[in-house]
Amino acid sequence: MQHAFRVGQHYRDTGSYRNSDDQFLRWIRGPLDSGIKNTGGIRDLGADRSDTPAALVLVSNDSGISQHDDPWEDTLAVNAGYISYWGDAKASNPYDDSAQNQKIKAAFDNAAASRREDVPPVLVFRKPESGVVEFCGLCVPDHFEVHAYQADDGTKVPNYQFHFSILNTNSIPVTWLHERALQNDDSAAPDVWQHWVQTGEVAQWPTGEPLDSSGGIRRYETSEITVSEGFRTDALDRYNHECTLTGIQEDEVLDLAHILPRSQRPELAEHPDNVLVLNSLHHRAFDAALFTIDSNYQIQASPSFDPAHPFLRETILNRDGEQVAFPPGAQVQPSFLEELNTGLSWL
Repeated sequence: MQHAFRVGQHYRDTGSYRNSDDQFLRWIRGPLDSGIKNTGGIRDLGADRSDTPAALVLVSNDSGISQHDDPWEDTLAVNAGYISYWGDAKASNPYDDSAQNQKIKAAFDNAAASRREDVPPVLVFRKPESGVVEFCGLCVPDHFEVHAYQADDGTKVPNYQFHFSILNTNSIPVTWLHERALQNDDSAAPDVWQHWVQTGEVAQWPTGEPLDSSGGIRRYETSEITVSEGFRTDALDRYNHECTLTGIQEDEVLDLAHILPRSQRPELAEHPDNVLVLNSLHHRAFDAALFTIDSNYQIQASPSFDPAHPFLRETILNRDGEQVAFPPGAQVQPSFLEELNTGLSWL
C-alpha cells in the first residue's frame, strides 16, 4: 500500500513503529533501518548518503497536548499558508546549543544561500489529542527570529522562532521520504517541491498563489479605506449572509469583496453594486486575480490557477464558465466587472 500524508487528515501515533496500527512513526520508518524518534517536537529522518537529514518532522503541541511544560506557542495558520514554529530551548539547553535547533537553522541558512538542494523537506504535524497527529503541510523556510521569554525564576530564555511557508500540495507520498533517505532521490517529490528547489519560487498553500521576492503574499487591495459596519450589515443581508460561490453562512468568515478595489476607487467603497460576499479564502483568491467573474456573471479561472486544496478546485476550477446566481435584491454592476477584467492579461 502506498501511504501518504494529506493536509488536515488525522493519523494514529501510538509511540512505537512496531505497532501495526501506527500511521506516523511506522509509516515514516517503512523499509528504513531507522526512522524518527518518539521524542520532542523536532525530529529528523537520517539519510544514508549525507549528514543532512532526509527530512525534518516538526510536531506542534499547539492544543496543549504535551508531556512537558512548554512556554512556546506555535502559530499554525494552515489556511493562510504559513507556520511559525518555536525551536527547542530551555534554561539548561540554550537555543544556540540545541542540536535539533541547529538542524533547522542549517536548513534556513542553506535556503538563504540558494543551496536549496541541501534543504530537507519539512513536514509539520500538530497533536489535536493524545495518540493522534494531524498533518499541516509540506513546508519550506522563509525566515527566523530570536525572541526570549522570562522563566519563573526571572531568567530570560531566548529561542528561535522559525517561519515557514506551506507549499501548495495536498498529499505527501511517504515513499518520497524513504527514497530521499536511501538515495537522496527526489523523483517522487511533489511538483511544487521540485519547482522550489530549482527556482526558489514558492507556490503557497492553499491557492497556489506565488510569494513575491520579499516573502509577502501579493495583494491588490489595501485596507486603509474602510467600510462602515452598517454597510457591511446591509450587504450581508442582501446576500442572505451567504458566500456567493459556496453558500457558507458563517458571518465570522464572510468578507465584502470589492470588484473595483477601495484603494483605487475609494468613491465606490460603499457602492452596493461594487461588492460580493465571499468567504475569506475565496476573497483572497479573487483579490489575487486567480479567478474573476465576467460581465455575463460567469466564473473565469486564470490558466495559472492550480490550487491543491480540493475545495478550491471544486468551487472554482470545476465551475469555470458557470454563471453565478445572485439572490434577489443583490446585484453587481456589469461595467464594474468590465473595468476590473480589462486589466487581466489572461482573460
